[in-house]
Amino acid sequence: MKLIASTNLYFIRYDPRALAPPVAKRYLGAPFHPIRPKIAHMYDTRDQNTLWWRVAIYPLQQYRRVVRSWSARRTRLAFEQALEARGFDREGRRISNNARGTGKTKMSGNLTGSLEIIAREATIREQYPTIQKEMSSALDALLRAKRQQNQATGDSNKRKKRERVPDTR
Repeated sequence: MKLIASTNLYFIRYDPRALAPPVAKRYLGAPFHPIRPKIAHMYDTRDQNTLWWRVAIYPLQQYRRVVRSWSARRTRLAFEQALEARGFDREGRRISNNARGTGKTKMSGNLTGSLEIIAREATIREQYPTIQKEMSSALDALLRAKRQQNQATGDSNKRKKRERVPDTR
């Protein structure tokens, strides 16, 4: 995964491929684990054309579980609100009617790939409006990365098409 944004509250990592998270990889790597078949089936049948995102709280391990889950829940809610404000559902699919979105994005289609939001210790002390602002900027960074990726693949496809055109002179 590539680091696409770093703020005072979060690290944002993105990969254009849909990757299983580390917890699932732990079970998938153990051939005789009892829940391995369930995890394998879950990721084999999961929709590859959506955004697989998760909030990681491992930098907050020194805090109690209630504090970690509270911080992760606020982060998830802020990210879901940022997605909705830009015309996406919680899985990164484009909402068909743009009545709910603000129209801030010019990107068409769904968000795909894997996104990891790593919460820093400062998320515990910050007010919720600040977290919402940070999540909006994180989503903007993701949209910029997707636009650059789409432009790069579009440019390479145009070059391939030009190379295939025979010279008629």
